[in-house]
Amino acid sequence: MNRCAVIGCGWAGRHHMETAAESAFAELAAVVDPDENKRQAASERYGIPAYRTLEELLASPTEFDTGIVATLPGLHAEQCRLLIAAGKHILCEKPVCRTSAEIAALQREAQQAGITFGVVFNQRYGAAVRRAKEMMEADGGTLHLITASMYQHWPTQTGGHVTGTFMITDACCHLLDLMTYLCGPVQQVKAIAAKVESELYSDISVSILFRNGCVGCMSHSNVGGKLDTQHPFQCVDIHTKNARYCIENQCDRLTVYPHDSLERLVYEPSVFQRRDYSVSMRLACEDFLRAVAQVRTPDANIDDALINMQILEAVLASI
Repeated sequence: MNRCAVIGCGWAGRHHMETAAESAFAELAAVVDPDENKRQAASERYGIPAYRTLEELLASPTEFDTGIVATLPGLHAEQCRLLIAAGKHILCEKPVCRTSAEIAALQREAQQAGITFGVVFNQRYGAAVRRAKEMMEADGGTLHLITASMYQHWPTQTGGHVTGTFMITDACCHLLDLMTYLCGPVQQVKAIAAKVESELYSDISVSILFRNGCVGCMSHSNVGGKLDTQHPFQCVDIHTKNARYCIENQCDRLTVYPHDSLERLVYEPSVFQRRDYSVSMRLACEDFLRAVAQVRTPDANIDDALINMQILEAVLASI
């Protein structure tokens, strides 16, 4: 059984803890967090040891096979490197690192050590996204156009883990992965961005040419809902030769408009089915745990993270 240690007991870490504890492919072995209250709460809930740092865990007698890294991005490189040196599999929150050079170094080290390295690109696991992917593949129509936008309330000042490129490296990485999951590899990008009442980028628009000839636009704004409201934070619109696919958020609704009909098809998860953002996080984690058990490369892995960051660096260069 794959014994997992979750490094970071924040919002993301809590969902990974639940997934590992409930998975048929793994079990939760330990948690790590510098905050005593957080780690003790997790320790008491799951009946497992808790440590202040990853170094303390690695020096302890606690045995584990996989480290799930759910800390701030600035800590990922060092923590992943420690896990690789210890021969542990890794599931890392996005972005793995904020430069492709750092990700490439981890990729090489993981490959040399025979480490399975997954990345939490969870938006591709949203119910509406998965349904759209299935229907587009069955549709078989040539891809023409995709527009994808996110609207989230972000900080306006740099400091701590918030950098000037925070919106691009930490948020657009998710949206870009979603677009490449649906439309394939990227060939070229051109971008413009603004800092409206903000020290960091507040708004961005990126024109994308995919290798298959499809074109797209990726946009993001820090003008969005400030509370956990019902407001859509994400809209994706895909046009094929045969139909238009409209995704609201990643999980709320898929509406399909066939070009040869006045009818529309609406797909919504059941009212009895959870469809909040955390569901896709749990699905992403469970898919990684299944991949480790089946001794295969996870669907979302460090190779994807490297290509993703290389494209985002091209976006920054274009700006």
